[in-house]
Amino acid sequence: MIQSSPKKILLMGHTDGLGGAQTAYRELFDFAKTAGYTVKIINLTDRAFTEQPFGQEAIIGVIEHKVSRPVQKIKKYASLISTGIKAKLYAPDIFVSIGLSNSSNFITQFLKGSSFKIAQDFIANRLQDEQIWITSRDNFNGIAVQAPSMLDYWKTTLTNATGINWLPCFPQPPVDDVLKTVDSKPKEKIKLAYFGRLAGNKGLSLLFKAIASLPSHGNISLDLWGKGEEEDELKKLAKDLRIQHKINFLGGYPGEKEGAELMASYDSLVLTSTEMEGLPLILLESMAYGLPFMATNIGAIKDCCKDNPDTILVQPTLDNITIGLYLLIKKIQNNEFDPARLKAYYEQNFSSKVMAARWKECFDNPKLFFS
Repeated sequence: MIQSSPKKILLMGHTDGLGGAQTAYRELFDFAKTAGYTVKIINLTDRAFTEQPFGQEAIIGVIEHKVSRPVQKIKKYASLISTGIKAKLYAPDIFVSIGLSNSSNFITQFLKGSSFKIAQDFIANRLQDEQIWITSRDNFNGIAVQAPSMLDYWKTTLTNATGINWLPCFPQPPVDDVLKTVDSKPKEKIKLAYFGRLAGNKGLSLLFKAIASLPSHGNISLDLWGKGEEEDELKKLAKDLRIQHKINFLGGYPGEKEGAELMASYDSLVLTSTEMEGLPLILLESMAYGLPFMATNIGAIKDCCKDNPDTILVQPTLDNITIGLYLLIKKIQNNEFDPARLKAYYEQNFSSKVMAARWKECFDNPKLFFS
């Protein structure tokens, strides 16, 4: 019996930074290799080849990300041409762009018609007249949104949603033997945490105002793990609201076991985004360690709150965030959250095993998957 060669997969994504898109790219690469596919990658990055964070042996192209000067633009165009030629010679069975980008649309022009082209989209509720969406629909055979609710949106928005399906983003694999502990003793202080960029779409100003509106500001503290362009403004706001003694700006958070144990040490995670979200991977990591969370109903966040008693979902307004925060504190004080139950929910719905099965179904027959 003749054994067929493994399918050739070509992945393309961003490697700069520590966001969800970068994590999803790295973990999809690891999955494809572990599953036995032949894998090559194209990195969008402003770092040198020798500084690429993973898969150096699989790289067939490095394309500049942020360019402004004419010389930089010429260099990027040359990189696109060179990488496109290498992609054509590699002749992948499946090409996956992690995120929609002009660069990945350009690369599709070099690939043969037999290469099935998939573009992942992390943004929920896009407008159908956005140019990047229109271009990607034209150049890719399939658009993979991140969660079922994002697929439902397109099914109700478009007259023909053929070629769109949902594929999950792999989160950081959870560290073994780390789970939030249950303490039946009354809490002297409730410790909340935020993990992520300090950016305008994360709604941190609303969260600060909600904390300030609690009676005597509540006996709580909020640790912010992450950096971003909003840091100075947020520090000023905390001072203006007179809650600076409750807010701790702690910078980048650690990885591996130290980061897992840090996350599990808190009473709850909070994410009060107001726009531009898919399904944030930090929420999946939180569930993996049994850490309950309060989050706003933005993007596909509701997908991980469905039938999940260890989460609180609120609308992204100050009044609703304040009410949600009050309810969160009460539930923590009454020990209503169950870390083991939350982890079991994660294992059943969002574990790497569950996600791998979905991706394998797609890779085995992408035409059927997106039909």
